Amino acid sequence: MQSPSGKPLPGLAANAPLPGQPRQHATYWLLAMVAAMALATAATLWWTLRQTHVLAQPHQQNDLWYVSSVHNELARVSLLARKVRAREASTQDLHERLEVLLSTLDTSGRGPRVSTQLRDALPEAAQDLDNLRTLVEHWSTKLAPLATQNGNTKAAIAITADIVRQSDPLLDRLRKVVATVHLFSAQEANQARQQLYQRFLVLSAVLGGLLLGTALLTGKLVRDTRLARAASQQLALANRQLEVRVASRTRKIEEGRALLSFILNTSPSDVVLAEVESGRVHFINRQLTEHLGLKAAPKTLFLPELLHDPETRERFTQALDRYGQVDAMEALIGEHAPRWSSLSARLIEVEGQLAHLLWGFDISAHKALEGQLRELATRDALSGLLNRRAFLERSTALFDHCRRHGQPCAVLMIDIDHFKRINDRHGHQMGDVAIRSCAQAIGNVLRDADLLGRLGGEEFAALLPHATADSAAVVAERIRSAMAEMNLESPQGQPLAFTISIGVAEMAAHHASIEPLLVDADQALYRAKATGRNKVLAYEAAIGQP
Repeated sequence: MQSPSGKPLPGLAANAPLPGQPRQHATYWLLAMVAAMALATAATLWWTLRQTHVLAQPHQQNDLWYVSSVHNELARVSLLARKVRAREASTQDLHERLEVLLSTLDTSGRGPRVSTQLRDALPEAAQDLDNLRTLVEHWSTKLAPLATQNGNTKAAIAITADIVRQSDPLLDRLRKVVATVHLFSAQEANQARQQLYQRFLVLSAVLGGLLLGTALLTGKLVRDTRLARAASQQLALANRQLEVRVASRTRKIEEGRALLSFILNTSPSDVVLAEVESGRVHFINRQLTEHLGLKAAPKTLFLPELLHDPETRERFTQALDRYGQVDAMEALIGEHAPRWSSLSARLIEVEGQLAHLLWGFDISAHKALEGQLRELATRDALSGLLNRRAFLERSTALFDHCRRHGQPCAVLMIDIDHFKRINDRHGHQMGDVAIRSCAQAIGNVLRDADLLGRLGGEEFAALLPHATADSAAVVAERIRSAMAEMNLESPQGQPLAFTISIGVAEMAAHHASIEPLLVDADQALYRAKATGRNKVLAYEAAIGQP
């Protein structure tokens, strides 16, 4: 027996019987012995009862009775024959007596017969009886026709004389047969009694063995009962000790679980443990419940449903199914008010079922700061447009797309005329106003698909996808007109008017990247400024001017 920790209880060796525990094999041997003795007793008893039944049958004295009956009937026939000869009895009476003697001798097969054992032991006596039967049959046959006649005829007297003459010797021989059969029957009975006595002795021995085995088995059962009672008491004591230890261990486990639950609920992390197939939630902390906008912990929850973005959800599921774990994956969780979180997950087994253990950290503030930093890194602080580096990166991608698909695109290079004069006359603050106003005016004219950026100072650039030089020139002219019509005032209340010059260049076969196209547009801008400013000039037209 082991304790909850897996260690054997003190004083009880592993795989060893409890102290006082009865050994069962001895009991089985005794039971087998008693069963064998019971079978032997039954067999011996059957054997003895069979012999007793044989001895108790009335035909056991048939031989002696048969010989005595024949002797007595023959004596009556002899006496009656003498009376017939002396004319004291009739022939009819003698014939009837002969019939009785014949029936006694079993001439018809209905009466008792001499047993086979007697014939084997006393063949002479059996032969005498057979001869007598033959002789009686002869007398009866001869006397039968004479019995119906009245009186004693000479034939009847002759038969009667023959009966008297032969009956005396026959009676002597029958008396000897009776004595012989009587002696033989006495010997047989004595032998049978001796056999019966021997069988009773065997039966007594077997019964004694059965009683002895029963006594041993009873003693063994009593001893085993006592030992079992002692073992039961010791087992009950060990069970109580084990219950105390289990209760103590259970209490410690519950305390540990309560402490772990407290730690996880007070942790800033999001934690959930849920089964894969059924979605049954084993644990979810208060932090994640609140982040999901739930009032109480859900009964079921499938981890992929936590992810807001379908693409991220698919990547998360594939990684978890393939590797059994996910580490620090940034994803939006929640449906109504998604929040950025750094998620980690493991595929584990809980209560025989596969489960997902997920924990995450809220990185919404980090992602917001990251977005701000990205915005600062790509946007010009004064105009709000893309800065030079961001414009070049995005315009390169847009330029490559148009070139790859055989679509036209054009570039506008825009510069504020006499911008230094504005700064010198009105101050840098008005210069900043001019830059912002110019950026706003350009943005109002361009499409959403167009790309606009500030390259530095008072210089701007715009990339117009799907636009030719002519359509780009039209857009540029609208931008120039919008700037010319803009009414601005200086801090002193004086009107502030300025113009812009724009150079236009269309993508051609020799433009391998965005930079040569920008250079061509910049050359067109330079020629526009050199030829009077406040104008739009295309690169093809610019290279044709002196």
